[in-house]
Amino acid sequence: MNRPRFVYFFCIFLTLYHLIARLGLSIDIQWHLDVGRDRMLTPPHVMILAGFPFCILFSLYYLFINTKDYKSGKEISGFKIFGFVAPGSVWMILLGMFSIGIGAIYDDYWHAQFGIDTTVITPPHMFTLFGGMLAEFASVLLVRDLMKYDTENQFRGKNVLAAILLWTLLLHGSFAFLNFIDPRAATISVFGFTTMLHLYFGPIVVIAILLIAKQWFDPKVIYILGGFTFVIQSAMFIFIPITVDILMGPSHTYRPGAPNTVWAAHCVTYLFVLVAFVFAKFDLANRPNLLVIVALLSDVIFSPFLPVFYPSKVGLLVTMANLVIAFLLLRLSIPLILKYFARILSSLESGIIEFKPRTKSLAILLVLLFITPVSAHDNNFEEGSGFDAPMRIEVEIDGIEVWVEFMLWPPKAPQSCEILLVAEDNESRIDKMWTEIVYLDDNGEVRMIQEFKQYPGQSIWFGENYFTFSGNQTLEIKASIAGEEFSDHITLEVDPPASIPVWLAWTLSSIWVFTIYAIPYFAAGMRRTLECEE
Repeated sequence: MNRPRFVYFFCIFLTLYHLIARLGLSIDIQWHLDVGRDRMLTPPHVMILAGFPFCILFSLYYLFINTKDYKSGKEISGFKIFGFVAPGSVWMILLGMFSIGIGAIYDDYWHAQFGIDTTVITPPHMFTLFGGMLAEFASVLLVRDLMKYDTENQFRGKNVLAAILLWTLLLHGSFAFLNFIDPRAATISVFGFTTMLHLYFGPIVVIAILLIAKQWFDPKVIYILGGFTFVIQSAMFIFIPITVDILMGPSHTYRPGAPNTVWAAHCVTYLFVLVAFVFAKFDLANRPNLLVIVALLSDVIFSPFLPVFYPSKVGLLVTMANLVIAFLLLRLSIPLILKYFARILSSLESGIIEFKPRTKSLAILLVLLFITPVSAHDNNFEEGSGFDAPMRIEVEIDGIEVWVEFMLWPPKAPQSCEILLVAEDNESRIDKMWTEIVYLDDNGEVRMIQEFKQYPGQSIWFGENYFTFSGNQTLEIKASIAGEEFSDHITLEVDPPASIPVWLAWTLSSIWVFTIYAIPYFAAGMRRTLECEE
């Protein structure tokens, strides 16, 4: 096998695969916001999934060829695991693909237990998002590996491949923390203090991407990355809504409030091109304090294009306090990031790293992977009107049609269920909305009140009802209009609880994410060439 040529074409394939998948993800999130849920094989889903099997096949082919060459006595570098030899990047791609596959299965069960996701980060999405990012990270490493083979600069466009792959990683990482620029979670109270979590997670993604580019590649990659990001993020504002409109068929209708904010374009700071230029021009990698300041001040939380300008919402003092805390955390994180990237890069050195996972460790990982999906309820998912929720029920409040969208149907108890209240035609007469759960027991009537918050500038209210009891009960939907109270009601049959608590699902998913990123780091530190052993 002509190894350099195969690696080159593999890198091209990986770049196209991840680019198309990330564009598909961007369209898909907008589709869910503007139209709702849909069938499995929609065009954006095909964009996300089409390259998945080929990525696995090419990786396995490379693994088998490397193993064959190693056994024939050729000089091979990489990791030896269970007798198979391949570069660390290939093992990481396979691990990322495996995580995505398990996450997809897990996601189906998650919906059966806890309903439709209204946030980006959920336990199954942690498998798919961070598994995908691991595969992208490994693809960047494979391009770096290609440069080692291509000493005569035979293969063109390596810097472009690296820049595009870094953009996919930038978008994916920024998308993972999209929750923290959503009006519902941009500010979170922790022990009475209003936190703005995006001021840490947004800059840490930007800093990590720039440090990879600096540590692994020529400075040209940073400039290409900045320019490419500016062009493609700008294009998203125009073309994503157009694409959604083109893909709509006769069975689709826009949800109330559509078209929504193009979050995929907003999740990466619009100033990234400037940050990348300043980073490369003034060597901010060696000026960490200045790097953190630039990353913080350019964060999307300060973007004038967002629906809500959060600093003015929380006030100057709270914003400054969050900036100070974020600065300290980011400053402490930079040495750890550099150490991690340097260790991963060392895996490209000549020789074999024999990694022998212990049987007990593998058993624990298998438990982490399968305990949650197999313990879920049977999938009794019901599509609602327009495929946009498990159930949509129409009520009438003082002549106003209001859609009650349940993100889980039927609700379960004791468990939360997110609910949207959507008034027709951006009705502006409603001042306030809330719900009251009414349950009759032996001691009489139990009534639980849940206040709902309104989306900025839209006649949509959201809230999270906690159903304490299973069985028959009533959900009253109430509204304040011109100082008067009006209501309608829905009769519900609330199911028994899900078979796995939410906290356990989060714990298992968090451990899995930590594990898949820790394995390459610790494996790279276990360098033990076979020649030395012999």
